[in-house]
Formats: sequence, structure tokens, C-alpha cells
Amino acid sequence: MTAFIARSLIEKLVTLFFVTVVSFLIVHLAPGEPAQVDPLNPKFTPEMVERFRQAFHLDRPLPVQYALFYRDLFTGRSVSWKDHRPVLEKIAERFRNSLPLFVVGTLLTWTLAFPVGIRAAVGRGGAFDRGTAFLAYLLISIPGFFFAYLLILAVVSAFSVPVLGMETFGFEGAPLLNRANDRIWHLLLPSVLGAGSGIAVLSRYVRSQMLEVAHQDFIRTARAKGLPEETVLYKHALRNALLPFITMFGLTLPGLVGGSVIIESIFSWPGLGRMAYEAILARDYPVILTLNFIAAVLVLLGTLLSDLLYAAADPRIRLA
Repeated sequence: MTAFIARSLIEKLVTLFFVTVVSFLIVHLAPGEPAQVDPLNPKFTPEMVERFRQAFHLDRPLPVQYALFYRDLFTGRSVSWKDHRPVLEKIAERFRNSLPLFVVGTLLTWTLAFPVGIRAAVGRGGAFDRGTAFLAYLLISIPGFFFAYLLILAVVSAFSVPVLGMETFGFEGAPLLNRANDRIWHLLLPSVLGAGSGIAVLSRYVRSQMLEVAHQDFIRTARAKGLPEETVLYKHALRNALLPFITMFGLTLPGLVGGSVIIESIFSWPGLGRMAYEAILARDYPVILTLNFIAAVLVLLGTLLSDLLYAAADPRIRLA
């Protein structure tokens, strides 16, 4: 097991290095340069532009810029070009805002998708199966931004409640219970929207896996023994259908950074996704590259977690 973990770690570190190189090159090969436009000072002189380039190493060769950027990042000296604040400090603030969306959305996805998928598999071809299939394909096919605007119009028209931002303006000094209720209303809609497509995809995958397992010999044997249908479904069929979901669960981690850009932008939620969108518009390279690095680390941590869970569930993988 130790050799398996060491081999996986080495593979992940090598992959992370190449990801950082490719993302660094893509960002720097994009048209334009941050020194050309300063949103805080539109009257930049050529001398100021040159000082800007020197201060942020833009006058150095790309390999040197790469080394200096990650040196500053790992030593905590990387600053945003937009407001000159430490990048890690800005990300920590936005991370606290994105975490509730990620946690609630993930819980909704994984707690609702399995019952829906299992029920659809049990009643294959029935009204519930056809209805959930229609809703799933609808949620998958409708663009997220369009669906978000429809939900905002529907909720505001029906309940007359605020849906933009993390809290209603002026509620800072309100009683704790009122502030908590206000936060829940603001959190509910983007969380449901974020979980919608995940529930649609995962429930259909659960259905297909359950149907595949349901035709195995051990399921027919369990039914022949007279076991209750709930025991056959949840103790035998579901347990054997869970292995493919280990990978999917591990890959939910990157959603903390990349899965919330559209939702946070539409709902004016001050999280990591919205910060990434703003950094791209401002050509704030340190913030963009740091978020890319964090997303890559989360992806590799998710795959490493999947590898470990697979190895624990199936010892044959450790020997491969």
C-alpha cells in the first residue's frame, strides 16, 4: 500500500508541474498585457508602464517569470496587480464565501441523486422513470445562466425575497435570527441551481449502474432466497454499484473553484468563481494563475482520494 501511495504521489506531482507550465504559458500568450491598462490610473505614462513591468517581472524572460511567480506564491509575497493586496489573503476571504455554496450544493446532489436514480431503475419504463428522464435532460440541456434568470424571476415574483448577494443591504445590524433567515434565502437559490445539473447527471448514472447490476446472478440468487426487495436493492445491488461513484466523488473537489463562476457572477455572490471572472477581465495574472494552481491541486487531490478509495475497496488495484 505504501508503494502504491508513493507511486500515485509522484505521478500527481509530475502532472501538477506540467499543468502549471501550460497554464502559465496560456495566460501569458493571451492578447494584451496588464501594463497596457491600469484601471486605477488611466493616465499611465510610458515611464510608469516600464516601472510596472519591472516591479512585476514582466520585462524578464518567461522561464524567469515562471520561477519568480511560484517563488512569490509559496513564500506568500504574491500580490494582486489590481489592488496590490496579497493574493492568498484575497483567496482566503472568497473561499469562506464559496464554501457554503459548495457544501450545500454537494449535499443536495449526493443525497437526492441516489434515491431518484434507484427509484427510476426499480420502475424502469414507468411514469417516474420517464418523468425524471425528461427533467434530467432538460436540466442538462438548458444553459445555466438562462435557467438562473428564470429562477430569479420566478422566486422574486412569487415570494418577493432578495436573491442577489450574500445578504440584504442594511441587515448588518439586524437581530441574529433575522440575519440567519436572510442568509438562508440568499444561499438557497444559487445552491439549488448549482445542484440541479449535478442531480440530473448523477441520478441517470445511478439508474444505469443499478440496471446493470440488477441482471447479475447474485441479485437473482438473493431474490430466489426470499430476501426483502429493500435488502436486495440496498445491501446487494447498491453496494456493488457504488465503486464507479468513487471517482465521481473525488472529482467534486475542483467544483469549489471552477464550478461556481456562472452562478456567483449571476447572483453577485462574492466567492472564488466571481473573483476568477473579475481577475480575467482585469488581466490580474497572479490571481488567475493562483486559482489555476489551486484548481489543479484540487483535481489531483480528488484523483488521489479516488485512487486510495479504489485501493481500499479493491485490493487488486494496489497490485496493478
